[in-house]
Amino acid sequence: MDTFLSLIVGLVLGTLFYFWDNKKGYTWYKRWYDLSHKEPLEVTGVYSFVNNQPFSKRLIPAVIIAVVFSYLTWLLCEVNPLYTMLSGVLALIGILIGFYLGPLIMKKLPKGVKEAKKTLDKIDSLEQDLKEKSSKPVIEPTPEPEKKDPPKKDDDDWRKGVKDFLDK
Repeated sequence: MDTFLSLIVGLVLGTLFYFWDNKKGYTWYKRWYDLSHKEPLEVTGVYSFVNNQPFSKRLIPAVIIAVVFSYLTWLLCEVNPLYTMLSGVLALIGILIGFYLGPLIMKKLPKGVKEAKKTLDKIDSLEQDLKEKSSKPVIEPTPEPEKKDPPKKDDDDWRKGVKDFLDK
């Protein structure tokens, strides 16, 4: 079960890294490329650590993430080093799968986000309406009930009713 958990954690880490790489990866990739090459990278906005890279270049960030995951697992959980390496390999596989599933999730995500945003906007408008209604309390004066005396009966003695009941 723990090995399956390592695969799932790797998949989540790979997907999250892909999302980060899609937003901020080009800037970081350009900085790294400019430092490590003679000629600076042309401003295209197409390449990053994972986007538009072959498998061999996707493997490098995946290995780095898997090594950090394995080290943290070993350090925090005090697990057998052999078991830690096995979970690291499974995390590496999960990370690589996450790199390839990231674009598929990214295509579906905006539609779901738009629907969720519409729903949240409706909820916000309803809450605002309720807040406006509750902030302006309408206090209507309630008329005081008229005090009416109950009609007096000639026969107010309760003992007579009990006696009639017992006589039956």
